Amino acid sequence: QVKVITIDDAVQHAFENNIDIKISDNSLKLLKTQKNFSWNSISPSLSASGNFSNNFEGDVNSLSVTGSVNLAISSNLYTSIKNANLSYESGKISYEQKCKSIELNVRTAFYGLLYEQENIQLQKRGLETSENQYKQNQEKFKKGQMSELDVLTSRVNYERKKPTLQAAVVAYQNDLALFKQIIGIDQNVELELSGSLDEVLKIKAVALDGLDVVPPDVLLAEKSLEIAKNSLLASKFSAYVPTVSAGYNYGKNKSSQTSEWNTINNLSIGVSIPLDSVLPWSSKNISVAVSKKSVEDAKLNLEKTNTSVTVQKENLIRQITQAISQIDSLKANVELAEQTYNMTKTAYNYGKTDLLSLQSASDNVLSAGVNLKSQAYSLISTILQLENLLGVPFGSLGLNK
Repeated sequence: QVKVITIDDAVQHAFENNIDIKISDNSLKLLKTQKNFSWNSISPSLSASGNFSNNFEGDVNSLSVTGSVNLAISSNLYTSIKNANLSYESGKISYEQKCKSIELNVRTAFYGLLYEQENIQLQKRGLETSENQYKQNQEKFKKGQMSELDVLTSRVNYERKKPTLQAAVVAYQNDLALFKQIIGIDQNVELELSGSLDEVLKIKAVALDGLDVVPPDVLLAEKSLEIAKNSLLASKFSAYVPTVSAGYNYGKNKSSQTSEWNTINNLSIGVSIPLDSVLPWSSKNISVAVSKKSVEDAKLNLEKTNTSVTVQKENLIRQITQAISQIDSLKANVELAEQTYNMTKTAYNYGKTDLLSLQSASDNVLSAGVNLKSQAYSLISTILQLENLLGVPFGSLGLNK
């Protein structure tokens, strides 16, 4: 049974079966849980205890039952809640990047397999042309219209194309096996790829006008800066802001020497004021200084990321523009090579040119076709990289007009 698969089907299979995506999804769920319950530090702690003792010397028994409620409001409650939210937002960006990275690999591999398929077809056509030429030359030799040396030359040309075709088939089979592994399909399933590079050859430009998106790398760097600023605020709170605590105890105890139960009913409220922050060499002041340094580093990293993304974007756009221009030229080369081969073949049949010229014309047709398909694969791969860099949906930038 042959399974026909489109590029969107392959992406869907990868999303459902890829292990890295599942691991990232579990990590994101954990961050979401931590965000939802980030307020739990103000949740009161409850405890209950019971105690029985027996003094054998004095023959005195005692029994006590107590319960307590304790509450502590730390100075960094606000920053803890905010840090949990920022960590979750950063985790979402990382998860989306992981999904985009997997999708980029799948789409690039899919187009790579399409290129290898078309390369194999071109190699087969070249081999068939050489085989037909060799058979025709054999007939001419039998009729005395060609020398044996020309027949042997055409046979050599035919035989030397076989290893090239075999190598292309083996490379395709190996890459297809890796592709099945990436998208999570059993190796025994026979795949048929639905698609063609001909659609890529119609692309005339990339649509960047009016594009208002923040690249994922920049978003992640911005979140890192927010987290660093929040950590600095937490360090300052810990160094300068008091901590409030409260507790309530209630219990009953009774001794065998008395007939009445005694009651314990206590309420306590405390405030802890940090004083070592006035010392420049204290650990809390050092912690504040370290947090300030982290904020400066995060700012520099954001600036570096913005510059890096801009440079990468401009480089990819130049590569795309160059590839589109080269495709137009390569299309003309294919047409010219085919016309040249047809004319050379006609001249050869009339004895107006030699066998080497015909073989050279045939090789030029094959080479021009392979170069065109290779450039198409290079173009779509570069466009996919640009879409991944900018964080836009795949397939949204290429314009066929």
